[in-house]
Amino acid sequence: MKLSSKTRYSLRILLQIIMDAEESKTVKGREIAAKQHISEAYLEQIMIPLKSAGLVNTIRGCRGGYSLGKAPENITVLNIIELFEGKIEFADCKPNGENCALFDKCFTSGIWNELSTALAVAAGKITLASIIEKYSNRTLEEYVI
Repeated sequence: MKLSSKTRYSLRILLQIIMDAEESKTVKGREIAAKQHISEAYLEQIMIPLKSAGLVNTIRGCRGGYSLGKAPENITVLNIIELFEGKIEFADCKPNGENCALFDKCFTSGIWNELSTALAVAAGKITLASIIEKYSNRTLEEYVI
Protein backbone atom coordinates (compact mmCIF):
# COMPACT_ATOMS: atom_id res chain seq x y z
CA MET A 1 0.00 0.00 0.00
CA LYS A 2 1.35 3.38 -0.96
CA LEU A 3 -0.31 6.64 0.03
CA SER A 4 -1.02 9.17 -2.69
CA SER A 5 1.02 12.32 -2.99
CA LYS A 6 -2.08 14.33 -2.03
CA THR A 7 -2.21 12.52 1.31
CA ARG A 8 1.51 12.93 1.97
CA TYR A 9 1.57 16.57 0.86
CA SER A 10 -1.54 17.37 2.90
CA LEU A 11 0.24 16.44 6.10
CA ARG A 12 3.23 18.56 5.11
CA ILE A 13 1.00 21.48 4.14
CA LEU A 14 -0.95 21.41 7.41
CA LEU A 15 2.28 21.28 9.41
CA GLN A 16 3.66 24.17 7.36
CA ILE A 17 0.56 26.23 8.16
CA ILE A 18 1.11 25.59 11.87
CA MET A 19 4.78 26.57 11.66
CA ASP A 20 4.13 29.72 9.64
CA ALA A 21 0.98 30.76 11.48
CA GLU A 22 3.09 31.49 14.55
CA GLU A 23 4.21 34.64 12.76
CA SER A 24 0.84 35.64 11.26
CA LYS A 25 -2.76 34.48 11.37
CA THR A 26 -2.82 33.24 7.78
CA VAL A 27 -0.28 31.76 5.41
CA LYS A 28 -0.18 32.58 1.71
CA GLY A 29 -0.59 29.68 -0.68
CA ARG A 30 2.44 30.67 -2.73
CA GLU A 31 4.60 30.61 0.42
CA ILE A 32 3.41 27.12 1.34
CA ALA A 33 3.94 25.90 -2.23
CA ALA A 34 7.47 27.32 -2.36
CA LYS A 35 8.49 25.87 1.01
CA GLN A 36 7.03 22.46 0.19
CA HIS A 37 8.36 22.42 -3.40
CA ILE A 38 4.99 21.89 -5.04
CA SER A 39 3.21 23.98 -7.65
CA GLU A 40 0.56 26.46 -6.59
CA ALA A 41 -1.91 24.69 -8.88
CA TYR A 42 -1.34 21.36 -7.12
CA LEU A 43 -1.55 23.07 -3.74
CA GLU A 44 -4.98 24.42 -4.72
CA GLN A 45 -6.15 20.92 -5.73
CA ILE A 46 -5.14 19.65 -2.28
CA MET A 47 -6.68 22.58 -0.42
CA ILE A 48 -10.18 22.03 -1.84
CA PRO A 49 -10.84 18.78 0.06
CA LEU A 50 -8.97 20.08 3.13
CA LYS A 51 -11.29 23.08 3.17
CA SER A 52 -14.41 20.96 2.54
CA ALA A 53 -13.46 18.74 5.48
CA GLY A 54 -13.01 21.78 7.73
CA LEU A 55 -9.29 21.17 8.20
CA VAL A 56 -8.33 24.54 6.71
CA ASN A 57 -9.97 27.93 6.40
CA THR A 58 -9.39 30.37 3.58
CA ILE A 59 -9.47 34.11 3.91
CA ARG A 60 -9.66 36.30 0.83
CA GLY A 61 -7.93 39.59 0.26
CA CYS A 62 -4.44 41.01 0.48
CA ARG A 63 -4.05 39.81 4.07
CA GLY A 64 -5.75 36.52 3.31
CA GLY A 65 -4.41 33.05 3.05
CA TYR A 66 -4.86 29.75 4.82
CA SER A 67 -5.26 28.88 8.47
CA LEU A 68 -6.12 25.68 10.30
CA GLY A 69 -9.83 24.97 10.59
CA LYS A 70 -9.39 22.99 13.80
CA ALA A 71 -6.92 22.96 16.65
CA PRO A 72 -3.77 20.92 15.85
CA GLU A 73 -4.59 18.46 18.62
CA ASN A 74 -7.91 17.73 16.87
CA ILE A 75 -6.47 16.84 13.46
CA THR A 76 -5.06 13.33 13.13
CA VAL A 77 -3.09 11.54 10.47
CA LEU A 78 -6.14 9.25 10.17
CA ASN A 79 -8.30 12.27 9.24
CA ILE A 80 -5.92 13.07 6.41
CA ILE A 81 -5.54 9.50 5.17
CA GLU A 82 -9.29 8.89 5.12
CA LEU A 83 -9.96 12.21 3.41
CA PHE A 84 -7.80 11.34 0.41
CA GLU A 85 -7.65 7.53 0.46
CA GLY A 86 -10.98 6.54 2.00
CA LYS A 87 -11.43 4.16 4.91
CA ILE A 88 -8.36 2.07 5.66
CA GLU A 89 -9.12 -1.43 4.40
CA PHE A 90 -6.47 -3.86 3.22
CA ALA A 91 -9.08 -6.22 1.77
CA ASP A 92 -12.77 -6.22 0.91
CA CYS A 93 -13.54 -8.95 3.45
CA LYS A 94 -17.15 -8.51 4.51
CA PRO A 95 -19.48 -11.02 6.18
CA ASN A 96 -22.39 -12.70 4.41
CA GLY A 97 -20.47 -13.12 1.16
CA GLU A 98 -21.02 -9.45 0.30
CA ASN A 99 -17.65 -9.24 -1.47
CA CYS A 100 -16.33 -12.77 -1.09
CA ALA A 101 -18.12 -16.08 -1.05
CA LEU A 102 -15.34 -17.58 1.08
CA PHE A 103 -15.58 -15.11 3.98
CA ASP A 104 -17.10 -17.62 6.44
CA LYS A 105 -14.47 -20.25 5.60
CA CYS A 106 -11.43 -18.00 5.20
CA PHE A 107 -9.04 -17.47 8.06
CA THR A 108 -7.12 -14.66 6.32
CA SER A 109 -9.99 -12.15 6.38
CA GLY A 110 -9.51 -11.66 10.11
CA ILE A 111 -5.83 -10.86 9.57
CA TRP A 112 -6.61 -8.15 7.00
CA ASN A 113 -9.27 -6.65 9.26
CA GLU A 114 -6.90 -6.70 12.28
CA LEU A 115 -4.16 -4.98 10.29
CA SER A 116 -6.58 -2.37 8.93
CA THR A 117 -7.86 -1.64 12.42
CA ALA A 118 -4.36 -1.47 13.91
CA LEU A 119 -3.22 1.04 11.29
CA ALA A 120 -6.36 3.16 11.75
CA VAL A 121 -5.92 3.18 15.53
CA ALA A 122 -2.23 4.12 15.25
CA ALA A 123 -2.93 6.89 12.70
CA GLY A 124 -5.78 8.17 14.87
CA LYS A 125 -3.40 8.69 17.78
CA ILE A 126 -0.98 10.88 15.82
CA THR A 127 -2.11 14.49 15.87
CA LEU A 128 -0.58 17.51 14.19
CA ALA A 129 0.15 18.83 17.67
CA SER A 130 2.04 15.66 18.61
CA ILE A 131 4.13 15.86 15.43
CA ILE A 132 5.02 19.49 16.09
CA GLU A 133 5.86 18.67 19.70
CA LYS A 134 8.06 15.74 18.68
CA TYR A 135 10.04 17.84 16.22
CA SER A 136 9.78 21.23 17.94
CA ASN A 137 13.54 21.61 18.25
CA ARG A 138 13.83 21.88 14.46
CA THR A 139 12.03 23.67 11.67
CA LEU A 140 10.08 21.81 9.01
CA GLU A 141 12.61 22.89 6.43
CA GLU A 142 15.17 20.68 8.22
CA TYR A 143 12.94 17.64 7.78
CA VAL A 144 11.59 15.93 4.75
CA ILE A 145 8.21 14.63 5.79
